[in-house]
Amino acid sequence: MSLNKRDVLRALAALTAGAAFPATAQTAAPDLSAGRAIGAAYRAANPAVDFTALRRELLPRGFSSDAAAQLRQRVAADFRAARVFMFKGWRLSETEARLFALLT
Repeated sequence: MSLNKRDVLRALAALTAGAAFPATAQTAAPDLSAGRAIGAAYRAANPAVDFTALRRELLPRGFSSDAAAQLRQRVAADFRAARVFMFKGWRLSETEARLFALLT
């Protein structure tokens, strides 16, 4: 599997658009294999993480535009604090990696 960051970001955007605006979600499912690979790698590197608790932490009231704004702030804070997860040469914020882990 070839990982293309642009495709992964498109897939994540499609997922969030579908969650926020289900009526406008495309009928064709995006290829989420790269995102799942990132999530699986995060889970393998962090086997003690309670993902039910993590979901409550990251998305306490589900996904919404407010949640998206809060997640963007968390991502920025992660990078400022050097909280990153490395995957095949990619630097993802800890929050981004945890979101991918929730997708798997």
